[in-house]
Amino acid sequence: MGKYSDDPAWSDIIPLPQDDGGPNPLAAIAYTGEYSEAMSYLRAVMAKNEFSDRVLALTEDIIRMNPAHYTV
Repeated sequence: MGKYSDDPAWSDIIPLPQDDGGPNPLAAIAYTGEYSEAMSYLRAVMAKNEFSDRVLALTEDIIRMNPAHYTV
């Protein structure tokens, strides 16, 4: 399992996986499981327009995993 899926603080969030364009994407990026999970939770909280301390912590975690992802 994962850091967020196992955390009761995130139990109310249904992660939104990345849509790479179907079952045979042209150029799928091979993200780590940890990064994919975090981004799925970020997509979900962004869809809910949530602003909270847990979202800030999630954002910080994602930036630590990929500092080049400055658009988070």
